[in-house]
Parts: sequence; C-alpha cells; structure tokens
Amino acid sequence: MQGCACGGGERGTQVPRTKSDNGRIVPVIAFFNQKGGTAKTTSTLNVGAALAERGHRTLAIDLDPQASLTMALGVDVLTLEASSYDLLVDDTVEITDVARKTTIEKFSVVPSHPDLAAAELQLLNTLERERALAHKLKPAALAALDYEFVLIDSPPSLNVVSINILVAADYLIIPIEPHPLSVMVLPKLFEMVGRVQRLNPKLQIIGFLPTKVHGTSRLAADMIDDLRTGFPDLLILPSIPLSVRGAEAVAAYTSILAYSPKSPIAEAYRQVARKVEKEIRP
Repeated sequence: MQGCACGGGERGTQVPRTKSDNGRIVPVIAFFNQKGGTAKTTSTLNVGAALAERGHRTLAIDLDPQASLTMALGVDVLTLEASSYDLLVDDTVEITDVARKTTIEKFSVVPSHPDLAAAELQLLNTLERERALAHKLKPAALAALDYEFVLIDSPPSLNVVSINILVAADYLIIPIEPHPLSVMVLPKLFEMVGRVQRLNPKLQIIGFLPTKVHGTSRLAADMIDDLRTGFPDLLILPSIPLSVRGAEAVAAYTSILAYSPKSPIAEAYRQVARKVEKEIRP
C-alpha cells in the first residue's frame, strides 16, 4: 500500500484558514468516502453531538439524497420547504434559510431531500458548478449563524455534489470499515482529493475513522495496522466499536450519546470529538 501526500504536505503543516467577520475560524469538516456502508451518517451525527456536548455550536449539512442524517434527527423530509438541494441550486437560498434546530442542544442541521439526486443535472450548466456549496459557506454566512463547527455528511459516490463538498471543506475525515474491500477503493478516493486540492489548496485530511470495529477481530486489527503503515502522515482516529445500539439510537431519532450515554460506542465518539477538536484547535 502506498502512502498518501494528501493534506497539504507534512503533518502539522497548517494552511491558513479564512476567518469570519468576527475573526473566528469556523472549520468545515466533511465525513467523506465514496464507498457506502462506512457509517458516514452515524459518525457525522455522533461526532456532531459530541462536539455539541462539549459546548460547541455545531451545524451538520446533509448532502446525501438518501437523507439518512435528516431522518435520524427526526425531520420529516416530506414536509420540508427547503433543503440542501435548494442551497446548492438556488442562488437566493442561504444557510440561514435552511438550517434548523434539532432536539440535541447546540446542534443544528441543514436537512436533505431526495430531490438532491437531481442536483447533478441542475448544476451541469451552472457557472463554477463545483463551487456552489463553497459560495454558501463563506465566512460571513457562517458568522451570521454563530457556529463553531460545520460537519458535512457526504453521499456514497463521486459526482458533482461530492466535488462541491471537497471544494468547500477545510478538513476530511474518512470513515472506513476495516475490511480489504474498503482499503481497495482508497486509491480512487485519494486521486480525487489530489485533483480537487488544485481548486481548494486548504483541504487537509485529518485521518481515518475506523468504524464497525469488532474488538476481537484479527482482520480488523490487521487492516488498521495496514492503514497506519500505508498512510503514515494520516491519523488513525479512535475506533468506533460495532454495536447495535448505534442503529437503535437512529431509530429513536437521537444520538448515541443521548440514547446510551455510558455505552462504549458513545464514549468512542466522545474520544473522536476530543481528538478532532485538538487537531483543529491545538
């Protein structure tokens, strides 16, 4: 496995971030992997909830047409008047028009809608179509909502919406199930990231987030070791254990931190949030 030079050079080399009008940096973090089934949505929800639990005002943007994050937060997609689809394709729609509070304190969401699947065609003839999301996440817009972190739940694909996410993001976290098939698709992911960094040189990869990890699995341990060896410049974030409680929390329309606050999976997401906070704001 070859190492990756993604992330703006050697680890610890930070590209200056754009500040909001009040001088505060608002990091945009995308949970990104073109492979499905890597717990991107669950991780976006629970890392966001953990950051909110730590007192940070956090916004999650659901950019998956399946709207799983939206529904997991108890939002009825059939009653939405505006969604992330409108944010992407309508120049007049701003973050303030679509962000809404959730039942989790200090945690808001820009909901998705199945119409987002049509955004690909809508954006084809749009000028600077790959920057549609970046234009909506300008520092002044984020400052108006007074968020401290913005998280993005990405679709399991590489398309125009995915490119928009990479162009708008400051940081990537790659949720990955420690399985050979998951590792095999990484070269294509890093190829895409490398190309987009020409448009967005500030984009950095924080590291891998191992998910659905069975604590006694030798295969999982070997795969995580392979990631550590093959990508020495990237962090391996705390592993998220395989647990049915994660699905139960989604069914209850809340985070695992609220549903089962003392469970191993809840503590794992707290550890990830602390690590992310430290990496971005040392």
